[in-house]
Amino acid sequence: MSHPKIEETIAAIATPVGVGGMSVIRVSGERAFAVVDRVFRPQKGRLLEFAAQTLHFGEVVRESGALVDRAMVGLFRSPQSYTGEDVVEISVHGGLVVSRAVLDLLLRGGARLAEPGEFTKRAFLNGKIDLTQAEAVLELIHAKSTKSMETAVRQLAGALSAEFRKIKDALMKIYAHLEAYLDFPDEQLEIFRDAQFLDRFRGVRSQIERLAASFRRGSILKEGVVVAIVGKPNTGKSSLFNALLERDRAIVSEYPGTTRDTLEEAIEIDGIYVRLTDTAGLDQDLEHPLDRISMQRTREALGAASICLWLLDGSGPFEEADRAVLAAAGPDKRIITLINKVDLPERLDPGTLAPWAGAGGVLKISVKTREGLDQLERRIAETISQETFSQEEGEQVTRLRHLHALERALAALQRAEASFAKEESLEYVIVDLRESLDCLRELIGEIYSEDLLDVIFSEFCIGK
Repeated sequence: MSHPKIEETIAAIATPVGVGGMSVIRVSGERAFAVVDRVFRPQKGRLLEFAAQTLHFGEVVRESGALVDRAMVGLFRSPQSYTGEDVVEISVHGGLVVSRAVLDLLLRGGARLAEPGEFTKRAFLNGKIDLTQAEAVLELIHAKSTKSMETAVRQLAGALSAEFRKIKDALMKIYAHLEAYLDFPDEQLEIFRDAQFLDRFRGVRSQIERLAASFRRGSILKEGVVVAIVGKPNTGKSSLFNALLERDRAIVSEYPGTTRDTLEEAIEIDGIYVRLTDTAGLDQDLEHPLDRISMQRTREALGAASICLWLLDGSGPFEEADRAVLAAAGPDKRIITLINKVDLPERLDPGTLAPWAGAGGVLKISVKTREGLDQLERRIAETISQETFSQEEGEQVTRLRHLHALERALAALQRAEASFAKEESLEYVIVDLRESLDCLRELIGEIYSEDLLDVIFSEFCIGK
């Protein structure tokens, strides 16, 4: 698809606003070098005469010649730049006043303030990256764990785009072959009797289904796995919460009922983003309204959790209240059974937990001495892997836009496959195939609307 020529030169602060070691102001467009030349005085020579992909030291000055700051300026000429245009990056000392003063000079010198995500949008419009890669930039910026970062890096390198293109190319071959038969009605019976064609339909369909199914794993990488710590009052839930966080986040006391509300904090376990939730101890015999609200919050946390850490007090007997906690979690939850306080005399026989502990068995820990916590983290990581990554991973879809486009492509392909199997007119088959193809082309940005681009790039910050 041809893209409109972009004539305006844009500028923005590319680094986070605030105090830091340095701040970077980015300028892109046909007049980027001329705009910066008005405010930058190199130690030697003139900016317009310098070679591309070079770095120069000098001073940023006002119209009067007054010094604003000493700076390093990087020059990138089209098309060897992030946006595919002439780009200049000015590195000054970090600080809100300095960076805004430099930006103000650039705007007065002929640039305009960039819109959110406009640098990356120009990279897409100038063919430096496709739309899926552009979205991967945002995924990388907002990555919350090592694994989500690695997924975003692969997408930015084009791995997911390659999957989309592979499916699109396979579908295009079917489309082109059927299109060739459309003008020869007498020969259409021959194509309907070719069993290989139905196999081609099924092959493409299975590829789309696999990628669509990967969204669940991808969204977990992106949004995190919710792990709730549950148990009856005074089993050490908040202490375990603090121990896993390695800081005192929840209030801890020897009195039952100290925790009244749920707390959630993020941690990383084995490269996976985990949303750890501390809950109030479940107790059936409560009369105070605040206690009943606490119990409701705990049940809501149980419902939202993918994995529950069922915490029991090893210094006391196994009680009906412990069984009630497990019952509240429900039969479909992944449960990791923990016996806490093993530093005290043991009164709870792990053998009595066998009917409820499941295949994972029982893990003994002491939050006080940190005994068993490393093993617990490994158990959590293993449980997450069993729950979410047991299938062959491959590339994963992490954005709703991709999922919805794949679902539309799949629905259209299924209609085309059904029409072909019924030996209906190829015109009906081709119409649905074309719709499926358009959905796949939309994924990588071969076709798009301005409204779609506005929605995608509005999520970006100014300067990226």
